[in-house]
Amino acid sequence: MKRWILIAAMMGALAGCQTSVDESLWSQIETLSEKKTELSLQVERLQQENETLTEQVQTLSAIDKDTRLAWLPAVQQIRIGRYSGLYNKEDQQQAPDSLIVYVEPIDAAQDTVKAAGSVQVELWNLTAVPEKAKLATWEVGAEELKSLWGRGLLGAYYRLTFPVQEVLKGDEKELTLAVRFTDYLNGKTLTAQKVITP
Repeated sequence: MKRWILIAAMMGALAGCQTSVDESLWSQIETLSEKKTELSLQVERLQQENETLTEQVQTLSAIDKDTRLAWLPAVQQIRIGRYSGLYNKEDQQQAPDSLIVYVEPIDAAQDTVKAAGSVQVELWNLTAVPEKAKLATWEVGAEELKSLWGRGLLGAYYRLTFPVQEVLKGDEKELTLAVRFTDYLNGKTLTAQKVITP
């Protein structure tokens, strides 16, 4: 009798282990099935991207390189926007603390275009003695420049802001702003200058 009870207990324990093993296997199967679905979707997305890129390459290779370049908006000149000047952000009655420069790259059709490039800005006091005439130079790289593009009611421009508290003495009557734009498409360097009053 004891032997039968012992056998029955062992059979029950084995059945419990079997249930636990079955649940573990089902859990693994579900996880693997989810991963398979994710990978299938990822493969599908990559195939779509590949098709799109292949189509772009075929389109571009059918167009002559010189023709493509001819239709890109090449900068012919730059203009310093009329609102460029010295400002005090907090109080217009106080001495200026910022120089704001609006740079407008212009193409052959006289349209303002967002051109890739870098900018150098110089501030001059031409009434000072020659060795003290240049007050400051600022450089804006291509990566920073592309984030400074803006549009207003009167056009589009790069809006550059520079601190001038340490630059100005306060007795300047007239300053000259010189801007040099290096166009990364054709390698040209274009210049413009403008007289501003503090």
